[in-house]
Amino acid sequence: MKYRVLIGMEVHLQLRTKSKMFCRCPVRFGAPPNTLTCPVCLGMPGALPVPNRDAMIRAIALARALDCDIATDTKFDRKNYFYPDLPKGYQISQFDRPLATGGCVEIVTEEGIKRIRLRRIHIEEDVGKNIHEDGSKLSRVDFNRAGTPLVEIVSEPDIASPEEAHKYLDALRAVVRYLDISDANMQEGNLRCEPNVNIHIETEDGVVKTPIVEVKNLNSMRNVERAAICEIARHQELYRELGAKVADLPRSTCGFDDQTDKTFVMRQKEEAHDYRYFPEPDIPPIQIGSAWLGTANDMVPELPRAKRQRFADDYGLSAYDAENLCRERSTADYFETVVKAGAAAKPTANWLLGDVSFHAKERQVAIAALGLAASRLASMVNLVEEGKVSRKAAEKDLLPRMIAEGADPAQLVTDLGLAQVDDSSVLEEAARQAIAQNPKAAADFRAGKEKALNALKGLVMRETRGKANPTVVESVLRNILETE
Repeated sequence: MKYRVLIGMEVHLQLRTKSKMFCRCPVRFGAPPNTLTCPVCLGMPGALPVPNRDAMIRAIALARALDCDIATDTKFDRKNYFYPDLPKGYQISQFDRPLATGGCVEIVTEEGIKRIRLRRIHIEEDVGKNIHEDGSKLSRVDFNRAGTPLVEIVSEPDIASPEEAHKYLDALRAVVRYLDISDANMQEGNLRCEPNVNIHIETEDGVVKTPIVEVKNLNSMRNVERAAICEIARHQELYRELGAKVADLPRSTCGFDDQTDKTFVMRQKEEAHDYRYFPEPDIPPIQIGSAWLGTANDMVPELPRAKRQRFADDYGLSAYDAENLCRERSTADYFETVVKAGAAAKPTANWLLGDVSFHAKERQVAIAALGLAASRLASMVNLVEEGKVSRKAAEKDLLPRMIAEGADPAQLVTDLGLAQVDDSSVLEEAARQAIAQNPKAAADFRAGKEKALNALKGLVMRETRGKANPTVVESVLRNILETE
């Protein structure tokens, strides 16, 4: 079966503001249920909404960072539907005059940079949260989240695989975190996404298009990828069963069971006319002037794509290193601080993406939040690069204590006796002992087997308790074996 995958992404991003979108109720994750509410966000008769200026500016900053066309004037609309978590019976959203249109999100693929086009960005209010308790026939509703500012980012169906869907979300989240407008944490629900999936199947009679299916309630980027894989397989199976008639099926909404790795149809997909949109009568159209645009522009820092290119140009880093260092703004900034403290760029990148990243993940914090002073990490990197301490000793003895105690690496080398031995006259005796202990390895090396030298190097390193400089050890061994 020859087919092409088309995935469009709808992303709901909760903005980090002090108060809700249309009232002064505070926004705070984890508060006791229904304690952050008021007549406005609960939809009480006579309560009037007032748009949150800070939320508007944050949304404009996001649109600017994604190269969108920002509207000079915009308006809010009522999206009418009934669901228990929607206290008003409608949601204040945007329909025909959204905040921004166009723009793109760039992802890195094996073929190079790919631009995923955006259709629109609009502002709306969040709904409450339904709580379904195991073993109970009752469901509860927490309205603390109702009214929280959201932006919905709608992409064109340019995503061509589940892997690209993951990369798209990763790239979008990186931009959001660079802007510092949201935590973009899927576990806390402040970033939610629904992929819209279908496939175009090539047949002898033309292209058969399966119906677009929106997959709901995905709680991680990995599950977005898994759900897309499952949904593509389900569309293939539908085509095998129905043939060209699969194109006649209605658009639908699916759920995803991460225990069974299967998607399942929940209901037929609503169309725009089903929501009976009409202009929000309590909020007049909003003019987006130069003051708001100027404030939003000031919020846009050097973004990941520009930073990646600069890291490659200025520091000679590979595309892989630059991409991974620039995923989080705090990590990229920390890298540059270490380099400015005197460490070489490539060894610093290796440490940050390797052992330092391991310790950060173990503690579930960002690299920059480990408490590891940049100047001390630079000192440790230089000690290793200058051959004053072995990489193994730095990994095992220096770095953990630097993180836990804030210790100075140079002092630790002295206190723990970790200084690397690089005096060839001192290492010569250990080298001769190694040759005497393993005459076969010595004979194999003299017979042209280069790898045999590793066994002899290992013996010297063991004899010196790992303190010998491996480069000097190899030089001493070669000199003895090749001249005697």
